[in-house]
Amino acid sequence: MKKVHLQHLSKDKKLIEAIFAPEDGMNLLSLTKDGQEFIAQDTKEEFERRFAGLGALIGPHFYHRKQESIPAVDEKIFPHIANLDLSKPTDPLSHGIGRYCKWNYSETSTTITGHLSGKDTQNGHTLASLEGFDFELTYSCHVSATGLTITYEVKSEHPETTIGLHYYLALPGGEGFVHMDCKEEYNDLGTWKPIPKEWKNDKGELFFNLKEESDYGFLPRSEKNEGAALLSTPDRKLQVSYKASSEQHAFQLYHPKDASFVCIEPVSAINPRDPKGSNHKLQIRLDIL
Repeated sequence: MKKVHLQHLSKDKKLIEAIFAPEDGMNLLSLTKDGQEFIAQDTKEEFERRFAGLGALIGPHFYHRKQESIPAVDEKIFPHIANLDLSKPTDPLSHGIGRYCKWNYSETSTTITGHLSGKDTQNGHTLASLEGFDFELTYSCHVSATGLTITYEVKSEHPETTIGLHYYLALPGGEGFVHMDCKEEYNDLGTWKPIPKEWKNDKGELFFNLKEESDYGFLPRSEKNEGAALLSTPDRKLQVSYKASSEQHAFQLYHPKDASFVCIEPVSAINPRDPKGSNHKLQIRLDIL
């Protein structure tokens, strides 16, 4: 596996290091500051088995496509498919083809820039034929004195595309909270519901206890097409923030019961299961506080 190591000193002179696998879906394998790991390393098995886990990408679609729109794809094209349970309807390229392919990339000591398009090929097949439409993805990450600055963009011929980050953030001991100023409804698998009062702090902001499970979407309150979410645990604070190119944006919060990780996912859709638009851009920061 080809690995790209990026490094930068923090403001307090500690080493921040990000390790990428650009030939394996541009996965962020590790993010550390002074040796403290922010990516849940016990999800490495899922990365090796089916390209999930660690620092996976979303794009150019979210989760599973509709069965009737999934092109024929098998393990001869993508070997990981042999590890999937195909006895029930599933998408062999869950969350988009971007996380399963070798990206074209360049690097410096602090930056990696990648490009993937429908004209690229996988075992003799164009990626457009495997995803179901032509597209172009660009991704860049710069390591700075505070963490990561990421720019991620999709251009597509399809009117329903989505991009985002599906980083499995470490949650030592399974304890922590996600703090966010968001609107009053949340997205539960496509159904909008009022946010329960027990999920809020005294200011009426989301203060989600990660002892609870979650697979929900939240809309930041800002009218500037931007959002911020703070992950607080007993030994760390990490802020995930973004600015979107349109009103199509949200945070998806994914945390299975008793999981050692939480995914705070910036996505380019109000409802990622019903996305709108063919061109999206997210400017994302992961700041270690």
